This record gives sequence, structure tokens and C-alpha cells, in this order.
Amino acid sequence: MTRLDAQRKLRQHGQTGNWRFKGLLLANLSGTGVSRQDVAKAWPTKPSEYRFLQANPGYSPEQEATRTAIVEEGSEEHHMLSDYADDELEEVDHELHEAHVDRSIQHMLFATSTPEEVDVLFRDQLADVVAEGARQRQMARNGSFIFNADTTEGTITVGEDDEYNYESGSGGIAEGGAIRDDSEDPSTVSWDCKKVGRGARITDEMTRHARIDIIEREVQRLGRVTENDMNRIWLNELVDGANQNHDTAGSDQGVPALNGGVTEVDKQDFMPDTFVSHPEFRGVLFDDSNLVEVNRAGQDAELRERELARVMGIDHLPMTGSAYDSSTNSWSYDTDGDYGAVVYQQEHMWLVIEQDIEIKDYEDPIRDLQGVNARAWVDADYAQTDAAATVEY
Repeated sequence: MTRLDAQRKLRQHGQTGNWRFKGLLLANLSGTGVSRQDVAKAWPTKPSEYRFLQANPGYSPEQEATRTAIVEEGSEEHHMLSDYADDELEEVDHELHEAHVDRSIQHMLFATSTPEEVDVLFRDQLADVVAEGARQRQMARNGSFIFNADTTEGTITVGEDDEYNYESGSGGIAEGGAIRDDSEDPSTVSWDCKKVGRGARITDEMTRHARIDIIEREVQRLGRVTENDMNRIWLNELVDGANQNHDTAGSDQGVPALNGGVTEVDKQDFMPDTFVSHPEFRGVLFDDSNLVEVNRAGQDAELRERELARVMGIDHLPMTGSAYDSSTNSWSYDTDGDYGAVVYQQEHMWLVIEQDIEIKDYEDPIRDLQGVNARAWVDADYAQTDAAATVEY
């Protein structure tokens, strides 16, 4: 094979997904038909050589041409970049150094580096691919207050924000008087993080025949499934922990039902800003002609595109029917007693993350692809249960 063959393969695989991850697979898997030297010669380092990324929606050719890596002094990445960067690494901050990523990769491939050196770069790209998969299922993160805990179990006290300290006719706090901190009725957020994760299904056949796009898809799947589990833990608590409820009693089950949920939260002196919906609730919502009237001054773009942005001033997070698996309630919207949506104030629904998604730190990740797995430690809890209302069929 030649440089042109490697360039063609690199550009072909770079049309979608993480092109650096797939490029490193191309250079290091035995069944690709190209050598490291071939891939090194084809690896882009000049602005004009990144044009193939115009077809990849996840990357900008201009940004990729100037992509740098910032590494901590003394780390594996620092040692690797020090060996293969064009010049001495630029110090951008105390003990932080910067180098052009692709020139370093090219030099490393040309040098026929040791597997350990290649793996340092590959491990970072592998983690990026897992994160890309997780972003495709990111729902709980978008609809929560994120609390990064330092223990898997714990309790923290939070103050109520729907109370008042001033009383009419009291004259307020006297000049020089103490500002009291004992009048509020605090609540607690407790967490007991669960470990979630998934291993890859990368077969001998995939690696032997260098099924690069399929391998990337399977690695992304680790992130997707792990994020799905986080969503499930969160949705179970969101539905089961809500203290308010709007029961449609079998009528006005579209926009009026959503408005009823908003009202229930309003009545508790909270400010609802988000709602989560079941597919059947969304079906009823889009069948309701009132949706056109409450959204964007009578425009029907939401109905034509079947896409919701903000309705009645609140954001929408569409969830699947299978995400909820608690036995406490029924997450559906076609039978009396079903819950089809939850309206809530986002800052009072906590997603507790003790350890975010990470991959097992293999010494030889390229050759251990079949054993790659991702895991996280998470929990969810309400800070204020009255800040949420379920919408009942």
C-alpha cells in the first residue's frame, strides 16, 4: 500500500465520527492494509489537508488545523508530546504545556513508536468516543442541577427558598439588629450512588478485518448505554419523588393538562421551567390544536416539524417509555392513573455524580479493545419535592 491508499482510507473514515480515533486504528490494526508509515505520510498537518472534514458535521476543518493539546508537566501525555512535538513545548501556565496535536501524532507514527507511546494518545481518543456516545443520550444532565459529590453516600442540608422572613407590619430588621438564620425550615438531599456501566462487544472479526467504523460505533455504545442508565435512575426519582399532581380525570389531556401541571407547581411558590414527557403524552400534545396558539403566536412550525422548543415558558425534555422501570408508578399515558409528564423547577432536581463516565485504564487499549468498558457512579434526589408535579391521565 502507499501514502495515497492511506490518505483515501483516512478521508473515507473521516467523513463521520471521531476521525483521529479511526485514524489511529487505521495505523495500528493489522488488517487495515496500510502501515504506520503510510498513515503518517497521509496524516493532515497543513490547513489545506483538513478539507475532507467539511463533510463531517462534528468537526470544523479550520479548528482542527490549529488543534492543540494542553498537558500537565510530568504526565504520560507530557512525556509523549515532549518526544514528538516539532519544538520544545510551550508553557501556557504553571506546569501546563501545549503542542500541536496532529504534528505530534505524525511524528510519533513516523518514529514507529512503542505501543505504550501510541496508547497514551489512543486512550484519550477512546475516552472522547465514549463521551460522544454519552452526549447522544444526554437528558438527565440537561434537566438537573448537577452536584459533583466526593463520596458515594451522603446527606447535605439545603434551605427552603419558598419562605419569607419579612412579616407585614413588623418594620423589618431593626437598625443594628441581628439577621436571623434559624427561621428557615431546611430540607436535606441524600444520595447513595449506584454503579452503572457497560462493556464493549468488539469481536475478533472486527479487529482482524479492521472494521473501523463498527468498532467506533461499539465504543460509542458504551457511552450511550451508561448515559441511558443515568437517565433511568434520574427519571425514576423524578416521577416517584414529585409531591404535586395534576389529574386530568380523563379530559383536556393535551395542552390544558400541561398547564395544570405548571399551575400545581406555581401554587407551591416555585417557578416551573422544565417538563419531561412520555411518548404517548407527546402524541396527545401534538394532536391538540391549542399547541399552535400557545406557541410562537399561532405559528404551526412545531406541528409541522413535530418538535417542541419552549411551551408556556418551559423547556421540554422528551424521554422514552422504557427509561422508567420503577414499580411505584406507571409511566405511560393511556390508562387512568398513568403519569405522562412531570413539570418541575430544574434547580430542585439534583443529579448526583460521584464518578462521571470513564473507561477502564488498560495498559494496552488498542490490543485490549474487546475488554473496554465504561462506568459511572450516580444518584438522583429532589431538594424540594413540592417543586414538581406529575401529569396524570
